[in-house]
Amino acid sequence: MDGLAMLSLMERILFLRRVPLFADLSPADLKQVAAIASEELFGDGDVMAEQGEIGAEMFVIVSGEVRVTVAADGKADCEIARRKPGDVVGEMSIVSHEPRMASLTAVGEARVLCIDSKSFEGLLRERPGTNLAVMRVLCARLKESSK
Repeated sequence: MDGLAMLSLMERILFLRRVPLFADLSPADLKQVAAIASEELFGDGDVMAEQGEIGAEMFVIVSGEVRVTVAADGKADCEIARRKPGDVVGEMSIVSHEPRMASLTAVGEARVLCIDSKSFEGLLRERPGTNLAVMRVLCARLKESSK
């Protein structure tokens, strides 16, 4: 991580408590999420995920920003959203098992917690309370995309 201190398990738990997707989880469930997440750092302009690829992980933004862009009909990428700390990106692809609908690019330096699809699916099976939170986030994304 280029000399930056990684978050401790306790720091991850405290951070995840403030993330809407995980806010309703018990401390034990938050600890499990924190334990399965890996920490990554992306530099300015680094592509975290490409539109059209099969999504293997989702990202919880710890610091920095992420541009969400879509390319269509051979036109240049169009920014449809900008996500900030506490936001989750890439979740739609791992829930739907469909190719990614957008590309994700770091703006400045972005620190994220990555949760791979297999671990996330296990969490959804073991912790049914997470399902409702995921549905809320997906509904918000659907509303956003229909504006």
